[in-house]
Amino acid sequence: MTSNFKVKYDLIVIGGGPAGSIAAYTAAKLGLTTLMLEKDRDFGIPVRCGEGVGMKGLREFIEPDPKWLDNKLDRVRFHAPDGTLVPVNLIEKGAILNRKVFDFELAKRAAIAGAKVQNRCCATGMERVNGALTVKFEHFAKEYRVSAPLVIGADGVESRVGRWAGLNTNLALVDIQTCFQYTLQHPNIDAEFCDFYFGNEVAPGGYLWIFPKGPQYANVGLGISGDRAKNRSPKEYLDSFIYEHFNRASYLCSIAGSVPSGKALKKIVADGVMLAGDAAHQSDPITGGGIVSAMWGGRLAAQTAVKALEKGDFTERQLNEYTKSWHKIIGEEHNRHYRLKKGVHKLNDDIFNRTARILLDLPFEQRTLRKIFQTALINEPGLVVDIVKAFLQ
Repeated sequence: MTSNFKVKYDLIVIGGGPAGSIAAYTAAKLGLTTLMLEKDRDFGIPVRCGEGVGMKGLREFIEPDPKWLDNKLDRVRFHAPDGTLVPVNLIEKGAILNRKVFDFELAKRAAIAGAKVQNRCCATGMERVNGALTVKFEHFAKEYRVSAPLVIGADGVESRVGRWAGLNTNLALVDIQTCFQYTLQHPNIDAEFCDFYFGNEVAPGGYLWIFPKGPQYANVGLGISGDRAKNRSPKEYLDSFIYEHFNRASYLCSIAGSVPSGKALKKIVADGVMLAGDAAHQSDPITGGGIVSAMWGGRLAAQTAVKALEKGDFTERQLNEYTKSWHKIIGEEHNRHYRLKKGVHKLNDDIFNRTARILLDLPFEQRTLRKIFQTALINEPGLVVDIVKAFLQ
């Protein structure tokens, strides 16, 4: 088998998740010779996420397809630490993806657009040679070298591209969500609701989710703040929950990993290099969700690459157009969410319990996320004092 790699490209994308595939697709559609390298055997495997996403955000990039949509939902339930259950309507419908199929389709779409897409390619180094970037990678035990004036690093939270470019992507423990998830079959799983559990006994500094993929079938996982995982692992917290709620479940899959939950990085570019997705810490600091924001990162980075090539300018200063676009569209919102996260994580379980009881007084059809916040302020002004104190500590 020959992989037919060219020696030079306009753009090399390292990483074939949503950020990388959207970057490769966008660049190829805009006329760039593009190479996308994915280290794993298959695109979308292993799955490293809960697979939940908003339909509105998804439609910005691709029309939903039943073959990669496992479930569509418009209701969620919040579970307070004392067991108070609050069903809530979602104004924007949500979906549970089949990431194995979804990621594969995104990569295939990039290839159809004209990008050279290749799996089983592990990037091992990057160096600057004669004004261009040379990327070294291994493919079936053979080493290759390809070059381009521009590289997009979409290689995940442990991004090597960022390190090679000299970008500081380190995270404090408090800004990392350490996660564990099972895909379970159990008769108690309700396919009509996404469920979220809060509390220091369930998921300290984070939350537990149940994302139903179908009848009796769901992703059940949690993320906890990295600074609270010293004495008990995410798996141990999750196992305790499952023993109580889904005893004798069948286990179909398990995954572990980490998600960045810090502020939006101020610096996501260097000369010739842009980071996108988890490599650029583009996941939401509160929810940990990062699929749509990663796709935005990939698109904006590719659009910036086109402009840089038109000008023949690959400097950090030129590529900062990507940074500005990212912060304008999503990054500023993520920074607001980060400030909120810091405050909420300081609240004790009693405040969550009181809030839940207030919300139950609302008719179900009025329980939108906006109404939740408004009602909490109107009916329990003392909660505002608690939140303000948390922010000021």
